[in-house]
Amino acid sequence: MDLTLQQLQDIAAKIGLSQVGVSGPERVAGLFDLLEKRRAEGRISPFEEKEPLQRIHPGTIFEGCSSVIALAVPFRPKPHRVPLTGTPLPKGLVAACARGLDYHLLAKEKAEALISAIAKKTGSGNRFLIHCDQGPLVERALAVKAGLGIHGNNCTLINPEYGSYTALALILTGVDIEPGRPLKGGCSNCRKCLEQCPTGALLQPGVLDYRRCLSYLTQASGEFPHQFRPLLGRRIYGCDSCQECCPHNKEAAYSLFPEASLEFFPGEPDLKALLEMTRKEYDLTIGLTSAGWRGKTTLQRNTVIAAGNTKNPDMVKLLLRLLENDRRPVIRGHAAWALGQIGGTKSVRGLQKALPGDPEETVRVEARIALEKLTS
Repeated sequence: MDLTLQQLQDIAAKIGLSQVGVSGPERVAGLFDLLEKRRAEGRISPFEEKEPLQRIHPGTIFEGCSSVIALAVPFRPKPHRVPLTGTPLPKGLVAACARGLDYHLLAKEKAEALISAIAKKTGSGNRFLIHCDQGPLVERALAVKAGLGIHGNNCTLINPEYGSYTALALILTGVDIEPGRPLKGGCSNCRKCLEQCPTGALLQPGVLDYRRCLSYLTQASGEFPHQFRPLLGRRIYGCDSCQECCPHNKEAAYSLFPEASLEFFPGEPDLKALLEMTRKEYDLTIGLTSAGWRGKTTLQRNTVIAAGNTKNPDMVKLLLRLLENDRRPVIRGHAAWALGQIGGTKSVRGLQKALPGDPEETVRVEARIALEKLTS
């Protein structure tokens, strides 16, 4: 054996990583059947690998894999308190994982530092592969197997120190490392996450229907499903409802990494500023976070919905401008819906103008539905 688990954890501690575990390269017991069941029920999201065998066996993506190192990198940002001045502007909500520097970059940076330290100690060369949210393996299952936490009823990994506010990364390696042991016990039977889910996406403990999950829907491009728009509330990216109510997160520690607490994407961003943001402004702020990959259009679509859900008449002027002038049909269509939520004479006039004049049928349909709501 090249390293004991304690030796690995000592190496990791020197680079600031306290949550490091190891599992063997074998399949995760029972995972294949679970994935097959999900596939049969249509609960495999478009963001996931469809072939179960690719998801359960590290050896399928890294030949000669002897060990899987699991890292739980905490991202919970310390709260920022900004004093209110003047009249408060309509605000959105952003999930904790998307406020600081992109956690993928942070996790990969720490994984690379750990690889360098392991290679130096063992003389193992380049027998490593980093896997961080962009490969087929089920990271959470391997992290549980490595002893980093338990399966939460809300479908997250719950770590003893940081709760569910961690980003996971795996290092597949040919280095032989002593494996850890799964933690004893499981999630409680409080069912708070199921009760607090705005859309009922958590069907039962540990069972998620992604098609109802607001976190997924804020990331999916195209038309936002009508029935879930009011339930989105002020959310712009992600949804923390099932985490904020979780008893395991009550005393969860904040991230020690300063990159996680830099607010490139504020937790409560100004809606008007988001809708008027230029591409350059986006690249220098939101583009640096884990929400950046989704693109400006999808996030502004969410912002338009949030503006409608505020029912704040101060948003009407900007929404009318988007309905009349924005080149993106998805933004014009959702602006029509938002105006239908806010109402008022100006909203009605703007929708009446868009109804016959917009070149896109989808926008005209949205305007028609909104007008019917306001004039019936």
